[in-house]
Amino acid sequence: MYRNYKISVVIPCYKVSRFIGLVVSKLPSLLDKIYLVDDKCPEHSVKKLQTKNKKIVKIYRTINGGVGAAVKTGYRYSLMDKNDITIRVDGDAQMDLKLMKKFIDPIIDNKAEFTKGNRFKNFAFLKQMPLSRIIGNIFFSIIGNIITKNFRLFDFLSGYTCIKNNALKKLLKTKIDNDYFFESVLIYNATRLNIKILDINIKAIYGNEKSNIDLKVFFIIFYKNLRYIFKLN
Repeated sequence: MYRNYKISVVIPCYKVSRFIGLVVSKLPSLLDKIYLVDDKCPEHSVKKLQTKNKKIVKIYRTINGGVGAAVKTGYRYSLMDKNDITIRVDGDAQMDLKLMKKFIDPIIDNKAEFTKGNRFKNFAFLKQMPLSRIIGNIFFSIIGNIITKNFRLFDFLSGYTCIKNNALKKLLKTKIDNDYFFESVLIYNATRLNIKILDINIKAIYGNEKSNIDLKVFFIIFYKNLRYIFKLN
């Protein structure tokens, strides 16, 4: 526990067999449960993981549903286990796990119900981010600002998030995408539910990993943003 709160983390796993062991080894001791969700991974990322960590719950989806589907599965396990706060990080070792307290503390201190990472608060760091990611994130963040009417938020595609489980229960009753639109629509729906959101300054860790978001995915996210704007979904 951390400050008398039960804390869990959900990690969607798809083609991260090279990284998931490193991610698990760097998770802080404050966590009560670690949900590794194998989204029908062709590399069997979760099954291959050798660990004696008793906090780990291995979850295997029978179909590949997408990152959103995997995270939602982990969220439901967290609610069933009666955790108080649920963090979400990815399994590709691109997130600084030492920052978790920065996400949790504002929720415990009632400054927010939902905290999310923002990689754009430190412009010097952008030198390390691939240009395609910079352009895509800025583009979709501006769209997100327009939809939410909240210009204090940015980096709507960030997967580093933390949410109070009371708020999570409400969010899971809304329509949330299973694919890469998941991160954005989670924020949109949280805004509609008046869930207080706070940006957390973070740095990502970029190596030689190949992004799963290509031009096709870019247009899919753009199309779904338009549908959301015009309430066609």
